[in-house]
Amino acid sequence: MKLIQWISKKAFFYRHTLMPALFFLFTSNAMAQDKAPVNFGKIKDADFTVSSTLINANTNAVVLFDKGDVSFEGNRQGWFSYVFKHRKRIKIINRKGFDLATVEIFLYQIDNSKETVEKLAAVTYNYQNGTVSETTLNAKDIFEEKTDKNHLSKKFTMPAVSEGSIIDYSYTIKSDFEFNLPAWEFQRTHCPTLWSEYNVNIPGLLNYMTFFQGYHRYFIDKSSEGFKNYSISRERNIGGHASTENEIFSVSSPTTMHRWVMIDLPVFYVENYISSPVNFIDKISFQLSNTYDGENYHDVLSNWKKVTQQLMKREDFGQYLLKGNGWLDKLLRDVVSETDGTLEAAKKIYYHVQNNYTCTDQHSKFIKTSLQDVVKKKSGTVGDINLLLIAMLSRRNLPVSPVVLSTRAVGRNPKDYPLMEKLDYVIGKVNINSRNYFLDATTPFLPFGKLPSKCYNGHARVIAEDTTAISFEADSIKESRMVNVVIINNENAVEGSYTNNMGFFESMNTKNTVAESGLNRYKTTLQQSFPGEFQISNMEVDSIQSIESPVTVHFDFNLSSFQHGDIIYFNPVIGEASAKNPFTATERIYPVEMPYTIDDTYTLNMEIPTGYKVEELPKSARIKLNEDEGMFEYLVKADDKMIQMRCRIMLKKANFVSEDYQTLRDFYGYVVSKEAEQIVFKKIK
Repeated sequence: MKLIQWISKKAFFYRHTLMPALFFLFTSNAMAQDKAPVNFGKIKDADFTVSSTLINANTNAVVLFDKGDVSFEGNRQGWFSYVFKHRKRIKIINRKGFDLATVEIFLYQIDNSKETVEKLAAVTYNYQNGTVSETTLNAKDIFEEKTDKNHLSKKFTMPAVSEGSIIDYSYTIKSDFEFNLPAWEFQRTHCPTLWSEYNVNIPGLLNYMTFFQGYHRYFIDKSSEGFKNYSISRERNIGGHASTENEIFSVSSPTTMHRWVMIDLPVFYVENYISSPVNFIDKISFQLSNTYDGENYHDVLSNWKKVTQQLMKREDFGQYLLKGNGWLDKLLRDVVSETDGTLEAAKKIYYHVQNNYTCTDQHSKFIKTSLQDVVKKKSGTVGDINLLLIAMLSRRNLPVSPVVLSTRAVGRNPKDYPLMEKLDYVIGKVNINSRNYFLDATTPFLPFGKLPSKCYNGHARVIAEDTTAISFEADSIKESRMVNVVIINNENAVEGSYTNNMGFFESMNTKNTVAESGLNRYKTTLQQSFPGEFQISNMEVDSIQSIESPVTVHFDFNLSSFQHGDIIYFNPVIGEASAKNPFTATERIYPVEMPYTIDDTYTLNMEIPTGYKVEELPKSARIKLNEDEGMFEYLVKADDKMIQMRCRIMLKKANFVSEDYQTLRDFYGYVVSKEAEQIVFKKIK
């Protein structure tokens, strides 16, 4: 074992050369460190009174103290295990904060090795009539739940929680999976945090890439070098016999210590047009890059070629695609025929999988059981269903490869370095007649060659021998829709027709809504969205069952408002006017992430109602957003008989940096104001 050989060569140098200098370093650093304002496990009367400018009428709970410590120790497999200690204290302010009293600890396992929880302790403190009472969690109230073959969790609810309680809990996780170093979130979406601290002490034999995200500054950000002896053991055979003995070695290694602290973090406010808080919340995460055995460095997941090789070797991913999968032939005979062309066969296979399999987990790129089991159950994860699709296309001899990506909910993954925790989704790429089609069979009513908007999140990677990068950007997709309204005079009535030619995503959402709630309920809900003076009839919803065709909604209506009254106020943007500005905050530190670019056009051709004249008409206007990033136009004209108008809003990009926020807010503010303007009709006497 190279590590053991390296110990004998290097241990003496480290012991005698580094220790005196490090003693001084530790002493100086310890004196300079700032202490947390909490003595964990000790509660005084004053602790129940929490004063902070972050606490207001909407605050349901506050994290007083949250600390994680990661260190390493030698294990019995001849390598290292990490030890993660977590301690947390929360003040529950009202009943809406009770959810924080339920704690779930997520664990990983593979084969016969699994992470373990030790020293779990939890106490609820209540203060009443000048007395502090404490209630300790009973071990029988801790439950274990297995999610799948590789994931399980420990779950418990704090006892005797009421409004005003303080809850303390702590636990230790021991793990042989050094590649799975815990990430740390400083900020939260449900409550403010007064003190959040993370400490890691990593041996020099392990090299981690560290990823930082967030917008708040660290109160403490310190690192230092240290030195530690690790006791590592392994079993070896004795004299070639079946019996074994345990060898124990002492490994001396330099260490790197980091301490990160953030204080007084406000609750993460989830604003409009933000893909997910996890993209921007203050957080640190790690990924094992390489290891050192005393002589050589060994890459773990330092490049995409390495990731591709490992994914294709995994039994729950690539191995199912490399198998012959002859058992699929019978299924394929029921789906395609030998005379089908390449594109026709690909579409038949795609729609067969889409229409016959239900997705039960939208964030798993792996196969949970087996492809045979997926076919039997007719359901599975994203990985189950889309890898089945890829296997079927491959069995038909189509050039297909899996593509891994991160959805918008989990944040972007780096192009230059594979961050595995971000890759939560897999789709297929098939090349037909020199054209690439990207396929996701887990989304109902999604046409062949289209992807849901959540997949447009930047970098994706083809998992193939010649692995290549792909970019799916929201800026590259456009949602175009057109609404046309015609209003005419018919004897003593004012009648009209409304037609909405929906865009791709609106069509898909409408089809799913109708599939879930029924066409009649959809029509009723749409009818209720229009003003009361509209009597709607003859509503038709076309192409609701056609996956590849856009939806068109058409109906007729009567306007009762023109049957009485000398002065009529009429909004010409019927049912389509923006009700409010989606950007209400005066300031924003996070970018704006829309799902796609838009091109939305509304036209009106209206005969002036009999017996009325136009008293006031809105003025035409046209404005641009940042010169060439978007525009809004409101064009209206009238003569003695007709009113014509065209209202169009177009955004040429979907993502805006925070510096553009005020301009975007002002732009939408103008749109809302302009679309609220009304035509004033006056009765002719």
